[in-house]
Amino acid sequence: MTLDEMLALSLAPEKMRSLIAAYREAQGDGALDVASQDRLPMRKMAPLLANVTLMERLDDDHIVYRIAGENIVARLGFNPTGKNFLDFFDAAIREESARVNKAGLTSKCGHYAVYENQYESGRRMISESLMLPMRKNAHSDVDFIFGYHIHHQATDIYAMGARTSLMVDWSVAEFVDIGFGVPKITVEESPSARQARA
Repeated sequence: MTLDEMLALSLAPEKMRSLIAAYREAQGDGALDVASQDRLPMRKMAPLLANVTLMERLDDDHIVYRIAGENIVARLGFNPTGKNFLDFFDAAIREESARVNKAGLTSKCGHYAVYENQYESGRRMISESLMLPMRKNAHSDVDFIFGYHIHHQATDIYAMGARTSLMVDWSVAEFVDIGFGVPKITVEESPSARQARA
């Protein structure tokens, strides 16, 4: 998927355009590499920060939240900073999420998804995210995932005694070419797609 294709699918294309413009600026001269955190244009980012996350991939089973915007904290009901992102996935898709995030960093591509999260309140909410590879600075490895997450609406699904789980279902989950190509792997189909096929 190209950035233009992603923007055509987006439920909030203007916000995504603003994010992409800030990311491009943080890539530096000629956009020859992924963005660096220390180059992010904070004035341009200010209206977006409440919905931003920054995570660091430590190894195949640990992607740790380093920053979580106030809207992310409010939705989750707690601050995830320092916690392992992968711990918020059901066991059935945890390994898939780890694989997709590693592939995105290795291939220097984005990952776009429209999906449902489930919260401890029992509610499911439809959200949209663009995850982009990032360096801490121009000389460091591509170990960070810069995410922008837009919350859209509640679904009609409500589960008593639920625990917070990310991406319990999704309608879109694709790699996004930001100038360096995409990996030659596919993203697993969603639970609802599997159920419809059965």
